[in-house]
Amino acid sequence: MANPLHLGLHRVYYGWWIVLLGSLIIAVGAGILIHGFTVFFLPLKRDLAVSSAAISLIYGAARLEGGAEGPLVGYLVDRWGPRAMMLTGALLAGTGFILLSLVQTFWQFFYIYIFIISLGFNAGFFHPVYAAVNSWFIRKRGIGFALTGVAASIGGMVTAPLLSSLILAFGWRTAAVISGVIILAVAVPAALPIRRNPESIGLLPDGIPKERNAADGPSSGPEPAPQREFTVTEALRVGDFWILLFAIALRVSITVGLTIHFVPLFVWKGQSEAASAYLVSLFALSTIPITLICGWFGDRWDKSLICGLGVLPTMAGMLFLICGHSGISLYALPVGLAITMGTVPLNWALIGDFFGRRSYGTLRGIMVVGTGLGTFLSPIYAGWTFDRSGSYAPTLWTFFVVHLLAAVLFFILHRRSPRRREPKE
Repeated sequence: MANPLHLGLHRVYYGWWIVLLGSLIIAVGAGILIHGFTVFFLPLKRDLAVSSAAISLIYGAARLEGGAEGPLVGYLVDRWGPRAMMLTGALLAGTGFILLSLVQTFWQFFYIYIFIISLGFNAGFFHPVYAAVNSWFIRKRGIGFALTGVAASIGGMVTAPLLSSLILAFGWRTAAVISGVIILAVAVPAALPIRRNPESIGLLPDGIPKERNAADGPSSGPEPAPQREFTVTEALRVGDFWILLFAIALRVSITVGLTIHFVPLFVWKGQSEAASAYLVSLFALSTIPITLICGWFGDRWDKSLICGLGVLPTMAGMLFLICGHSGISLYALPVGLAITMGTVPLNWALIGDFFGRRSYGTLRGIMVVGTGLGTFLSPIYAGWTFDRSGSYAPTLWTFFVVHLLAAVLFFILHRRSPRRREPKE
């Protein structure tokens, strides 16, 4: 007699297992390398005896490297499939964190972080996971991307206070070793069952039965979009591609700059490092329900509009932080940034909506060139201005203007969205 549990697992569309496994990979990667970096910021600054700009240079250079390697990584994801890239990236990042415990100088730290950890993270985490989810879903792409985005927030919520406690108790070197072991123990096994696309195992996107035909009548929910699959060359000739590239690049440059300087920002406002680390957890926790809500609406409303509206709360949070010192002024930025980050998976889902599944990896890789440049400059600019002025106010005003430009570009995309061009019944 067949095992009921076994039959139940097989009744679940395999794309949802792809989402679950990809979420585990992103949770450890984003939790440690994105949310966790801000917890390492001040201990590294003290131990290596360098400036805020120097520590910012490490993360900025990592993002710049990600931009430079983006087109190649995207091409390799499209050619070899996401699993090979996930395994390679996890092995590099995990090993690199263990090696960090041995460094004695700033430049030793810099080279290991950039050429081992960052290389692995940029090649093996968000990029191949999003490419896999894009291949397995069309109609449910918004919620699929949202679930993987939630994983990044859960990872940050768990790892930020964990790493802060480890650093305070044992030092940043021990915390780095434990980070590497976690990456190897979670990401490598999770990557093994990943499959390239549903067609590779005899399925169709969204779990649509192969037996369905025209006689079955119309399906429920919105029709898949777009109807056309773009090649890389065709997409590069379309203005929408460049508008989306600049919108995402401007948005990412600010959210990354704020994330990297998150703890120093609140220390500037009089909070302790431990209290600031818990504000990181508030930010990450708030992102979870917001991301799921945005994903649900993203499958029903235009994603470009949601992305444009989602930028505005972070702008408000920056204004509150500039003008206030306690109460709502301190909580406005974590919550506002959480709302903006809740729309991030929809940013990347827009590539699939506009240009299809065929060349997603390569197109995303090309867009990462723009995001890499922006995220290289913004943390360094924030650190440089603080070193010179002792204040983050000039940085926050600059970030406010750049974020406003990102919102405008998303609203322009809303007017050009494939969903708006669909014929009305």
